[in-house]
This record gives sequence, structure tokens and C-alpha cells, in this order.
Amino acid sequence: MKATSSVDENRSAMNSSMRPILRVSDILDTMDSKKFTINQNSSVLDAISHVVNEKIASSLVVNYDNEILGIFTARDILKCIKQNSIPSEFRQRRGNFLTETPIKQLMTPKENLVYCSPNDSVRRCREIMFQCKIRSLPVIEGGEVKGIVTAKHLADASFSIKDTGGKKGFISNVTGRRGLPNGTKITEDMLLRKMDRTKKSGVVHLDMEIASFAMPHPFKRTQGVAMSRRLYGADELSSDLDLCEDAHFALKVNDPILSSEGESGKLVSSGECSESTHSHVYLCVADGVGSWRQFGVDPRDYSHRLVDNAKRVIMSDMEHRQLIKHSPFDRDLDPVHPLDVIMDAWNMTNSECVVGSSTICIATLDKKLGQLSYSNVGDCGLLVIRNINTDVLGYMHQTSGTLGVSTVPDRASGLHIAYLSQQQLRSFNLPYQLGFSDLPNTPNSFESPSDADTASISVLPGDVVILATDGLFDNMDLDDIVKEVAVWERENSEQVKVLAEQLVHKARLLSLEKDRDSPFALLAKENDIMWGGGMPDDTTVVVARVTGSTFH
Repeated sequence: MKATSSVDENRSAMNSSMRPILRVSDILDTMDSKKFTINQNSSVLDAISHVVNEKIASSLVVNYDNEILGIFTARDILKCIKQNSIPSEFRQRRGNFLTETPIKQLMTPKENLVYCSPNDSVRRCREIMFQCKIRSLPVIEGGEVKGIVTAKHLADASFSIKDTGGKKGFISNVTGRRGLPNGTKITEDMLLRKMDRTKKSGVVHLDMEIASFAMPHPFKRTQGVAMSRRLYGADELSSDLDLCEDAHFALKVNDPILSSEGESGKLVSSGECSESTHSHVYLCVADGVGSWRQFGVDPRDYSHRLVDNAKRVIMSDMEHRQLIKHSPFDRDLDPVHPLDVIMDAWNMTNSECVVGSSTICIATLDKKLGQLSYSNVGDCGLLVIRNINTDVLGYMHQTSGTLGVSTVPDRASGLHIAYLSQQQLRSFNLPYQLGFSDLPNTPNSFESPSDADTASISVLPGDVVILATDGLFDNMDLDDIVKEVAVWERENSEQVKVLAEQLVHKARLLSLEKDRDSPFALLAKENDIMWGGGMPDDTTVVVARVTGSTFH
């Protein structure tokens, strides 16, 4: 905590010597007076008129006592209109929808609303918007709303009057760039350029070598978890996977549409790493919430059932693809997306009334687009590590990692973090979680799959993809993970399974240390919780190495 504070203070001192730190209060001082609230019973049409007349992008929804119920944005209105669009002969009914639907049905409820304070820096607000994928932040102080800042406000605040004001700024920035020349068009050459590049370089078909490894909490027994090694006793540390609250899979499933008749729907285990352009790869980790023990509920029940149902959803999708094989629709149907897998598995698990809750992350490789798509609920995580040519990048490689996330001190390895997923928390050590409970006096407020962090990222042959539960990330910082990958590449790169085992064993070893502050301990201290050393926990790691074959 002290180290983090001193870094922030040094950074602030450096910034202040160059220019003052811009804060939200500075933006509020320059904003025009706008009416940024609307009554919950106002119609969609009223909301459209409101945002147009006030020239705003979002508004807070209030009741008759001016209590905030939620927020709606212009994007919400457009989504709703699209979902309710109908043929032109029924336009009258569309008009009824606009006038009869109350805006409270479109809003983001206050429970999911993200806000800032007047004292927050502009930089922090930009980071919040990026992390939450939003463009508007209500400004709250002392239980009162001071205004709403948008991405446009934050962007405008980064410019000086000298840059944008007066004749000089206008001539420099705008003159000569207003209005497209007559005849401007998109050329056929531009449209075909990417195809030409593909022909020259060949088509790369991506695949993955996959493996997984897991270990339970080191102090776990059938009857529960000991709080320390002393209480656990002199026995060997736990290794019984049946006690693990984590659940996972690493699957290759042959696509019935693309496969020959003999291969249709074949499930390939994680131990088989053969390449095939006919298979789809799905990776999954989930972590059951251990606090259910205090209510007499086995934390394994929900996470294991959720993951089992996710497998069933994937296999059911392959069966559906088998049924439509050779039909006019078989080439237009993409494999089931991770978010849809989570959604269907969640509905199935809750319909079975399985009590408990779990975090979950599912990823799949889109071979057509060369992208990794994932959806994550909670504090599991996904990491993409890439080998970057140091001779090409030179100074930039030395000073910053890809996306500014991390860099490896060992310059010779060339490994950087190319992507890191968000870990979603309500508060410290309280992650987003899917769950169900019909028991009295138990938690019953959970997230849904719609709250998932969902994204698609480009991957390249040689990339290493790591999905893991918080047992890894709570005990190993990012640079330590990358160093382990570097060691693996030098010594055992032919076996993906070795890397999964290596990471899990390292995380367990660090979780037992008392004289080193783990990432969990550092975050605890930042939240005024005294915690030292590691964080023993169940740990699961799924590793995938992206491979590629080039066809000319």
C-alpha cells in the first residue's frame, strides 16, 4: 500500500510540475446548465425529445421524489427501437410502442450504475469508462448528483484553448479538411487489397494445443478447510481433486458441418493436441464460492453443475449442426458463442434449483476470423502472452508492454502480455457471480450473464492463452506469470501440459509464503485490510498455444 501511494504521489508531483491535474470538478465548472433527469413514467418518445432538446447523450431516471432509479442513454433508445422494429405496413403499431413504453423499462438500474466523484481525475474517469465499456458517468458527492460527464467532456478537457481557439487553431486543424471532394469513393483496389495480401502470404488456419491442470486448497479436507498450516496438521498438503470447488474443461469438438461423416460430433479430449481445421476449441474455468459452507451448502455443487451444463450446451450445438448439415443454412451458422454457452448453462443450472454460486470464464477460437472470443463473470481471468521480435521493436519493447500492461525484464525472451481480461468485483474479495438460492437467510442477489465482460481479440500463431481461477492471479503477479512462460518456452515448449502444471505448482508455493506480499495481500492493504503473504486457494489453469498452418 505504501509503495503504491508513493508511486502515485511521485506521478502526481511530476504531472503538477508540467500541468495541473484535471479533475471532474473542473469540467463541471465549465458545463452548461442542462436538465439531466427524466421521470420514470415518461415514454420512449418523451425520452427521444428530451435528449434531442437538451443536446445530451444520457439522462438519470427519477421518481416523483427525485430519487435516482437508473440511467438511460441514447444508445439504449436506439437498441430498443431496433429490437421492436416492424415492417412499414405496421408503422402505427411502432408509434404506439414509442408512446406507450415507459423509459424505466429501458434504463440501466441504479444497482448497476457506475459513478464518479468531483475529486476524481479525468484520467481515472477515462479508465473507468474503458473498463466498463460506458460513455457516461454520473457525478455523485454527499448523496447528491452534481451532473453527468461523458466521454466527449473528457476528450474536450484534454485540449487547451491555444490548440482549439482563435483563427490559428481553426486554420491549422479544420481549414482544408471540411467537405469531401466531389467524386470521392471507395475503390475496388482498396476492397481487394486485403485479399491480395492473403494470396501472397497464404491463408493461415489457426488451431490450438490445449491442456489443463488443477489442485485443491492446500489445507482442504473432506470436512472443510483449515485456516492455517498449523491447524491443518503435519499431513501432506491436499491433492484430492474431488475436494476442489473449481471446475473446468478444455475441449476440441469436431464440427459436423465441416467434418467427414466418420468424424461428426467427435469430442476430442484436452490431452489430444492434434491440429484439425474441422474442430472447435472451447476453454472454461469456474470457481465455486466457498462462503456457502456457512449455510451448510457444498460450494462445489453450483460450479460443477454449471460447467457440466456448459459442456452439454456445446455438445447440443454440435448435434444441431449435424441435423442441418447439407441444408441451405449449414454455412451460415456459427458455433455457439461463449456468452450463449454461459447463458444457457446458467438457465439450466438455476432451473434445477442448485443452491450456490460461481464465477466463470469461457473462451473459444474463431478460426475464420483468427480471433479468440470470451465471456467472463467474476474474478477468473484470461491472459494472452505473445512473443514479440525485440530487434524490430527496439526501444518500445524495452520500455512498455503491449497495450501498456506488462513487460518482461528478460529482454531475450521477447514475451509480452498482449491482452488481459477484466476481473469483475462488487468490492474487495466479492466478485461478480452467477447463483441461485431458495433457502431462507441466504444470499439471493446475483449477477446474470448479461453482466459478463465479453470481447473478441486477434490471436497469432505462437500466442499462449491462459485461463485461470483467482488462485493463480491472487498469488502470482503478471510479470511472474510471463517469466514462467519464458522458462517453459526455453525448456519444455513441446508439452503444453507442463506449463499448466508449472503455473499451478508455482501459485501454490507462493500462496504458502508469509514474507512476500502477494497480489491479493497488496489489494487487501489498499482496502484497509491487514493481510500478509499469499492466499491459499483452489487453483485451476487451462493453457492453449495457438498454432497455425499456412496454405498457398
